[in-house]
Parts: sequence; C-alpha cells; structure tokens
Amino acid sequence: KCELNMRFIFLSGFALLTAGYYFMDVFVDSTTNEEQPLGKSPALVEKKDCRLLTFTPDERKMVSLWGHIPTDTCTTHMHLISFSKDDDNYLKRQVAMDLLFSIFWSKSLRSFQCRYYAVERQSDYHNRPLYSREFNLMSEYITIEPEADIIRAECFFNGSIFYNGVHFYIRPPDKRLRSSQGLPPLRSASDSESLSVLIVGLDSISQPHFARTMSQTSNFLYSLPHVELKGFHRLGTTFESLMPLLSGLSGPEMVNFLLTPRKLDACPFIWKEFRKAGYETALGEDNIDKSMFPEPGFEEPPTDYYLRPALIEMWLKTRRDRAPGIHCNSEDSYAGVLKNFFYKIIPHHRRHRFFTFLWWTHGIDYLFTYGRTLDTMFLEMFQYAAIKGLLKNTLLLVVSNHGLNTGYFYETVQGKVEENLPLALLCYPKWMKRRYPRAIANLRQNNDRLVTAFDLHATLLDLRNLTSIQDSSVEQRSLDLAAKDLPRGISLFLPVPSSRGCSSAQVPTKCCLCQERVQVSPMEKYVLRAALLIVRTINRALHKHIPPCHKLALKQVWAADEWRLPAEENYSELVVRLLTTPGGGEFEGVVKFTGRELALSGPIVRKNDYGNDTYCIDNYLISAYCYC
Repeated sequence: KCELNMRFIFLSGFALLTAGYYFMDVFVDSTTNEEQPLGKSPALVEKKDCRLLTFTPDERKMVSLWGHIPTDTCTTHMHLISFSKDDDNYLKRQVAMDLLFSIFWSKSLRSFQCRYYAVERQSDYHNRPLYSREFNLMSEYITIEPEADIIRAECFFNGSIFYNGVHFYIRPPDKRLRSSQGLPPLRSASDSESLSVLIVGLDSISQPHFARTMSQTSNFLYSLPHVELKGFHRLGTTFESLMPLLSGLSGPEMVNFLLTPRKLDACPFIWKEFRKAGYETALGEDNIDKSMFPEPGFEEPPTDYYLRPALIEMWLKTRRDRAPGIHCNSEDSYAGVLKNFFYKIIPHHRRHRFFTFLWWTHGIDYLFTYGRTLDTMFLEMFQYAAIKGLLKNTLLLVVSNHGLNTGYFYETVQGKVEENLPLALLCYPKWMKRRYPRAIANLRQNNDRLVTAFDLHATLLDLRNLTSIQDSSVEQRSLDLAAKDLPRGISLFLPVPSSRGCSSAQVPTKCCLCQERVQVSPMEKYVLRAALLIVRTINRALHKHIPPCHKLALKQVWAADEWRLPAEENYSELVVRLLTTPGGGEFEGVVKFTGRELALSGPIVRKNDYGNDTYCIDNYLISAYCYC
C-alpha cells in the first residue's frame, strides 16, 4: 500500500510539472508573450554607427575541402554547333570519323538518319511543336528554316539514337511590335548620354569565395576600373535578395504584390524602365528547377531576348544529369548554354543600348569547389566581351545573392559570416572618372559602407540618363539626401552615410554584420520557447489544410544563434534551426525577444528538400511546410 501511494504521489507530481510547463511555456507564450507589438529600443533607432564585422579568412583550414575539382564536360559522339549569318540559321557538323567507326563500324555518314523538330514558346513551362524536317550529315553545314528559333535535333544509326540536342537562334527585336507597345526606337550603342548594363549573377558566391575559387576571372575584373562593395549585405533568401535589385521591392512586398492577385508580368521589374528608355533587354538563367521567378512564370516573354523557352525544351527533352544540379544538353552544360546565349546576343548589343541580366546557379550553389571548374569559362566570356568592345560603354555588375549556405563549409564560423557577404563588384568604363569625377569618387568611397540590393537598384536607374550623375546634379542630390530621412535605396553615385545601420537599410537581423553573434545551446529554455513558437506558426499556416497535411510537432532543436546589438541588453534575436515530425522537415526561423515577449521576425525557411511530400496540395505558399 505504501508503495502504491509513493507511485501515485510521483505520477501526480510529474503530471503537475508537465501541466505547469505547458501553461507557462506554451499557453502563456501563445496568449500573452508571443507576437506582441515590440517597440524599437532607442539604441536600435538612434544607432550612431555601423561597425561591420571584419573577418580574415584562414585558408589553411579549408585545404581539406578542395579535394577533387570536378570537370564541366558533357560528352557526345558528335557535335552540332548552331549559328546565324546574314539572317540565315545553320548547324555545323563536327564529328570524328575514326570515333564513329570504332563505335558503329560505319565509314559513311549516309547510314545516319537525322531530323530536327521546330518548336515555339507556349508558356514558361511548355513549348508548342511547329513542324519537323529531315536532314543528312553529308554536308558540313545544314541550313535551318528561318522561322525556327528553337529546334531539337536527333540522329539515329540502325534505330539507336546517338545525338539529341536543343539549339536556338536569336532574332533582333521586332520594331513593329515595339512601336505597337508604345516603346521608343532603340538607342544607338554610341549614345553618349547613357550606359548599357550587364549583370552577371553567380549563385552562392561570397566576396572571399569569388577570389578563392575564380582567381583568373577575379584578377581580370580587378584589372578593370572597379569598386568591390565590401559592405554589401544579403537581405535573406535568394528571392528576398534579388527582388530588391530587380524591382526595388522587398521580398515580402513582391509576395504581397503577387497575392492581390496580379500576374508576374505586372511586376515592376527594372528592365521595363530600360525598355521605356530605348534599351533592348535580355534575361537568362541556367536552370529550371531553381528559377528565381515563382510559378506559373511569365505569360509573355518579359524581355526582347529570353533563354527560358530553349532551356525548358532542353529540360524536358534532352536533359542528362551528371550530378544533382548539374545538367547537360548534348555537348553543353547548362552553364555553357547560358554563356552561348550571351555570345549570340552580343552582335545585337554592339548596335544598341542594352540591359541584360544573366544568372548562373549550375554547380556553384552547393559545391565548394565548383567555382574553379567554371573559372576559365567566365574568364573567356569576359575577355570576349571586352574584345568585342562591349565593356567600353557598359556598367558591369557581378553580383551574388548570398554565400554558400549548405555543406561542411557553411557549418563553420567562417561559412556563417560569408553567407551574409555576397559578392558585389561594379566595373565601369575608364572614361567615367574623367567625365563624372564626383559620382565616381562617391562610388569608390562607398566600397566599405553598408549597402544592399536596394542601393544597386537605385544606382542602375541613374544609367538611363547620365545627366543625373553630372557634378552639379550629384551635389544637389547629395544635399537633398542629407536633409531628409535616408531612403532604403541610395544611388551609389551619392555618398552613403557612414552612420547608416542595418535598421535604416532594412537589413534583417540575421543578415546584419553590424552585430555580434553568440552561439547558444539548443537546450536553453528560451531557445525551446522560440522553437515551439516557430512550429506553432507553421501549424497556423497549415490550419485550413489539416488534413490532408499533417500537424507538425517539434522533434529536435539542432542549432541556435543569438544576435545582439552592441550595448543592447533587453533586445535580442534568435536564429533557430529545428527538425519537425512527421516528415523530417528542417526549418529555420528568427524569433525576437524583448524581456519575456517574443515574436516571429520574417519568414520561416525550409532548409532541406521536401521532394514529393506535398503531393496532396497545390498551393506554393505553404508547400514547403506540408507533409501529406
């Protein structure tokens, strides 16, 4: 009987402790402490200066990460090269007869049957077939009908396929179409009152990693008149970091814009402003599954030259995967396809002012060493652009979204810092320093100021009309800037104040290098409170979809970093990485703490691939959270 009483007392006490914990840390948090309006402390609002975190990389610690440098070769038995000449389109055959004989035991190309299929764009995810034509390999040059901008060529020997590849051709912008859209005639490349813009985007490349992995390319660009923005901050995810550059809107503002509902075509992308100013425009990415533009994509081609229709044909009909994220179209990697797209629009760009945005993801977004694989390709690409005279009247921006955020390197202290230091390198024509001395002096001064993609957006808009960066104009704009509250986007041809902090620049706390980072134990009680808040927030978002989605529960807190502003004792933010069940979802969120009050800050980000876990719903806003 005594033993039974002791067991009853023990179980009752345990139940009371569990109920008390639930009341204080779940019920009280959810009803009293969480998501309360948090007033900004004086130290955050009146911060006098931003002391950017400085970090000297210790390259000796990364020797073990180099290992094997992968190649970027995609092999085929035969090469077909597409090109245009005098408004005619061609394929050029390149084949080693000895190789074909050793494989097929045939000494004549008459034995090979070939056909190409012409297609045209129907949407960002589908093409429409037009017609097909047979061709033979006896002639070195094969003429392609001029209406065929995208073709897929395939060749067979005795019923076995030995070539399958997509090719594309570039037409100049349709003058009648531009006129019907109310756009002005294209500006000449010799126009002295404007500059062309070439943006080369490299996914997941930090400032140190650019020099570390692409030494040939970086040394060539450093030999040009340039400014490297050492205080350039990321603004969150790829979408959150690139939308300010491309539209002037923050990531959440762009999401709200699309929820109204509006089509992607209606978004205020920057190339529209350049089209109105008489520029031809181009847009290209080297991937389909990691595109920065959400589904369903654009209804109409967003720019004059648009690579995606050709790339979607490759993705659906000819893709060969060499490794995750590394794909081939016949003899070309997707990184090489985007380079070829740039080469094919250069003849048009040499005649007109242009705005071109090219974004590379292929391999470099998750492999530490892959930058070295692509280094020679980028060096040759920039050298070719220089030889063709393209850089004489062009502002070249080489930019990234963030540093590497996956793999062993990312888990190091250095990797965590570099994630928030994306590459931003501006190369400008040599004559600009003489013609616009005050603007270039400001640009060079801003190399160590806190800047973001909002500032790059404002800078690019100045290039449509260079009278805006004449000395007199820069002087007046600088006075106007000092006389009012700082905007979140400041042209880098104006002086960015050294007192600018992350708050006024709208840099999220987890991305801000003005702060001190402290790693805390995942077992701390307040870390667990923050993790439970993140899970409860996910379940609220899923509420109307349970079922078919499962309600999630916290399985484990993997890591937590605490960020504090200097001399700020009552305000902190936790970056928490956690695992949920069922489904094994890995999420990261930021939770603000002020005393006992806590609130979520920014979106909750899925950190691992969710594959086909969301097959039961069709809602991209919550697909990252649902486990069916």
